[in-house]
Amino acid sequence: MPEYQFAEKNGNIIVADYSRSYTLKSDQVKIELENAFNVFGNTVSVQAVSEDMNEVYQVSIPNGDSSHNVYVCAKGTTPGGRNNLMDEQRIQQKAKYINYVYDKLQNGEKAILLGIYKRDGEAIFCAWRVQRSNAASPDTPISKQIKIQSISKAITEGFVQQDKGHGEYACAFRKEFLYFYLKNSEWLHTGHVSELADHSVPESNSFTEEQAGNLKYLTELVSKFERNRILFGAPGTGKSYTLNQDKDTLLKNGGEYERVTFHPDYSYANFVGTYKPTMLDPVNDLIASEDEKAVLSVLLGDKTAQEKYDLLYDKFKDGDLTRLPLLLGLYNDDKFKTKKKDGSDANGDNSVERNHGRAIRPYVNLISNKKSASEIAYEYVPGPFMRTYVKALKNAQTDNPKPYLLIVEEINRANVAAVFGDVFQLLDRDDDNVSEYAIQTSEDIKKYLAKELGGKPRDYTEIKIPDNMFIWATMNSADQGVFPMDTAFKRRWDFTYLGIDDSEEKIVGKTVELGKGVNKRVVEWNELRKTINDELLSYKVNEDKLLGPYFLSKKIIPENDPIDPTKFIATFKSKVIMYLFDDAAKQKRQSLFDGCNDKTKYSSICKEFEDKGVFIFGKNISDKFAAAPTTNHAEDGAE
Repeated sequence: MPEYQFAEKNGNIIVADYSRSYTLKSDQVKIELENAFNVFGNTVSVQAVSEDMNEVYQVSIPNGDSSHNVYVCAKGTTPGGRNNLMDEQRIQQKAKYINYVYDKLQNGEKAILLGIYKRDGEAIFCAWRVQRSNAASPDTPISKQIKIQSISKAITEGFVQQDKGHGEYACAFRKEFLYFYLKNSEWLHTGHVSELADHSVPESNSFTEEQAGNLKYLTELVSKFERNRILFGAPGTGKSYTLNQDKDTLLKNGGEYERVTFHPDYSYANFVGTYKPTMLDPVNDLIASEDEKAVLSVLLGDKTAQEKYDLLYDKFKDGDLTRLPLLLGLYNDDKFKTKKKDGSDANGDNSVERNHGRAIRPYVNLISNKKSASEIAYEYVPGPFMRTYVKALKNAQTDNPKPYLLIVEEINRANVAAVFGDVFQLLDRDDDNVSEYAIQTSEDIKKYLAKELGGKPRDYTEIKIPDNMFIWATMNSADQGVFPMDTAFKRRWDFTYLGIDDSEEKIVGKTVELGKGVNKRVVEWNELRKTINDELLSYKVNEDKLLGPYFLSKKIIPENDPIDPTKFIATFKSKVIMYLFDDAAKQKRQSLFDGCNDKTKYSSICKEFEDKGVFIFGKNISDKFAAAPTTNHAEDGAE
């Protein structure tokens, strides 16, 4: 059986056998359409137009007090490919379905042709231009194809076009872009989306167009810190705390920072940027007097043209009465009789003015169609990398260089190769801490940089990271479900390992009373932590799974105050015992929790901890604290 190419939810392309479970059935197609049309909180009805046309849907979209219809010919995609490449998704829709939506389109209604690709929960909408089929039979299947690479790119970037040749494009997009596609569908199949971008440049650019064409990346900013830096170590060794302290040192004389946390679904679009739907700011669509608003309400009403004329006659008879037929021509096609200023019937019908109104109607509609507060706009939205990069580059053009820092927490909890994409190449810095190799920029990024920095998009064909931009990260390889890093990525970073006991000074001597009755003991947290670590090492557990000094936070182990026993016990159960039970000592529960009656249930171990304290553990740990019961008078507040 042939193997086909598929795009996974992270955008990666894999090769796998075909399963019918990946092709949506008609009821599933209807659900995906409902999800997409309702993505911005609408209440949209999606129904098949008839039993005989069960793959054509009538979508009723609310529009004020009424609604308007969109006709959607839609089907789940199936894999295929020409020349045995198996690198496409396609639909085979009956000619009668395509011709049905084509006829709707020709009648001035909105109609589109979609294929829906779904794998691992990620639905991507594929769209083709609606064209009449000349097939001999109405049941002849008409094939439409799109490359799996286009679908993969749509998963990570949101909206893409695929050049089909002869000036025609197919489109692929996530559900958030459905209304954007719907509004521009006819144009999007014949024009490139980059032409929609705003080419205007604000007057208040931070540097001139001449400078933009000759960007400065070397500021000679002096710093003891590495530009690309990863701190790694076991849980609780103070990685984030250390970066935060160093951040304050780096920025003590100015500069800015931004912090982001990676996760398995984090993408290049999140990190660098992409086109996204954004709500427009409220605008005042109508600045008018009360009289003008009253006239407009009549013109927009549902009365006949004659009734509107009669209602508005008194308002216009003492002014320029010829304006009234012009206004009515803008809003109505039916004829109406007109009057003179003295109230008598006019000799003519003022058809000239009325026809002038009709003639300029399309141009006035363009004005009335300006974006309102309830509409969605699509624009390039930068991610944390691009935001920090632009700030650093702006500052690099000045004579007062400052550091700009991007902190990435949990860098290995995302697929870093996919998240960094071509930015990965920029991480290779020369002796001056500037990117050694430039990268080519996309059209979207060129226009965004021109908008933010000045000049023209062509000035930003290639970019580098300036020496005043720092990228620091934390990494905990003990976490489950992390992504491995390849050698090429690692060699572009300075790795600093925080040892398991490197930052224990401030917790030495911090004690807490645990257990009840004969099991009551005053225990030093640092000693307990090290004893547990020794036991884990005897099980051949890797060092990166041991407990660091701040595995319990400073809120629980404060530097200057006694430990609160109630808080400590609750946190020890929910963090330390859970971590040992589910992760670090999962295969050694019987040995580690040998002091418990029931070693198989997390809840039972927690319950026994309240009574037994450290004696829930086996002898290698509990014997360390087997001295006679004591009371922690200092922390109990006793005299």
